[in-house]
Amino acid sequence: MEFWRSDRVVRLAPAGAVACSGLLPLPQVALAFSYLDNDARTGLWSLAATAVYLPLHLRHVWYAARATRPPAGRWTFAAMAVIILAATPLAGNMWPRAYASLAVSAVLVLPGPWSFVAYLSLMIAAAPASLLLGLPWNAAPWLTLSVLCASGAVLLLVWLSAVLVRLQSAREVLAQRAVAQERRRIDDDLRRTLGTALESLAARGARAADLLTTSLDKRAELEAELSGLADDSRRTLAEARQRVRGYRRPSLRAELDTAATLLSAAGIETRLQLPRTGIPDTIAPQLRAALRATVTRLLRTDGVSACTITATVLTSGVRLEVRADDTTETIDVRPHIHASEAHP
Repeated sequence: MEFWRSDRVVRLAPAGAVACSGLLPLPQVALAFSYLDNDARTGLWSLAATAVYLPLHLRHVWYAARATRPPAGRWTFAAMAVIILAATPLAGNMWPRAYASLAVSAVLVLPGPWSFVAYLSLMIAAAPASLLLGLPWNAAPWLTLSVLCASGAVLLLVWLSAVLVRLQSAREVLAQRAVAQERRRIDDDLRRTLGTALESLAARGARAADLLTTSLDKRAELEAELSGLADDSRRTLAEARQRVRGYRRPSLRAELDTAATLLSAAGIETRLQLPRTGIPDTIAPQLRAALRATVTRLLRTDGVSACTITATVLTSGVRLEVRADDTTETIDVRPHIHASEAHP
């Protein structure tokens, strides 16, 4: 349920940034019709220019909110700048509020140094342009503040959306990497155990076949070989069943590796301290949930810079100590043993 909610937030975040960017020019168009020294003509110019440049601006916001660069972004930004600057003498003394959209697109499209220069230039030019268009001098600071706040709010929404998209992509990559690592571990385990046993079975089967075809006088030796082959087959089958049951249960080492990877991806320097003697292969589901809850809490806590996960093997299982800066949390992890495995 929590994953579904976070996934839905990631999908809706770019649309929310675009919606807010589309609503911000509406007050400026309304003021172009009704503010001091503005009339229907200036309002119509403001409405027409907004209708032309706004789709270009929303395109920039949509791509940036999804953590990608818009195709032909510089060309569309240049067209947007021409429209907004050309409409400045015609769209009324409140038109410089549209510089907020142009400043946002500059930050989203242009390279780093040029984007900051363009942003600061537009912030500085908004008040003088409005004064030249007849805006009262005491309203100029309000217009500058309006341009600054509007552009900052849109940039913040776009940045948050892009961060959510990048985190979602990183989580998917980590999940795929964990699956690939688990598959390699299972493949190596099967090759090391069942592969060797099956090769032994094949060799004994071939030997029994040779005895059967080459000589009928070695009945006792053939019976012993077939009996040993049957015993080895039953033993290998039991081991295969036990291995399959083990694969269905979560691996404690895999959980610890995943936790360390997630914390490191979030910028938290994480170390795993494991005993040299090794740790149990599996844990109970409720204790796995406790470990994941601890990791989630650390990811949501601001200011966490370092974390150390220490595993200590006890008689009853494993004790995990999660130390994050000045806080320490202890989790007792016991092996998850099925009733069918309690007695051989």
